[in-house]
Amino acid sequence: MLERIIALSLFLILAYLFVRKFYSTKIISNSLLPFEINNLNPTLPTILYFWTEQCAQCNSIQKPAIAKLKDEGNEFNFISFNAIKELEKTKHLNIKTVPSTVVLNAEKKIRYINSGYTAGAILKEQLKKLNN
Repeated sequence: MLERIIALSLFLILAYLFVRKFYSTKIISNSLLPFEINNLNPTLPTILYFWTEQCAQCNSIQKPAIAKLKDEGNEFNFISFNAIKELEKTKHLNIKTVPSTVVLNAEKKIRYINSGYTAGAILKEQLKKLNN
């Protein structure tokens, strides 16, 4: 019985890692965000921020956390999307809740998708990992 539990646990861990790897290599196509991507600094990572007007966390804690991150001298591209008005982009990235942040590397590949509020320290660490 214990062997089956261990085998199932290993299977679930491997499945999780596979799914995470699959989604982390998804490239944001220029057709999805043509204007925004063409105006980005190609040497910097990018944070895509999804919010709505009705979201209290979006305006009271997530947006200030990102602003503080920028004020601290961290360099990154930043694009903000109203998840309702930009529904095509929201669906394409499989955003299910707001606030959400998507962190892209300089090649515009998705590296992190953060659903719900994400502390500035976590975003800072994710950006730091991309710069190393």
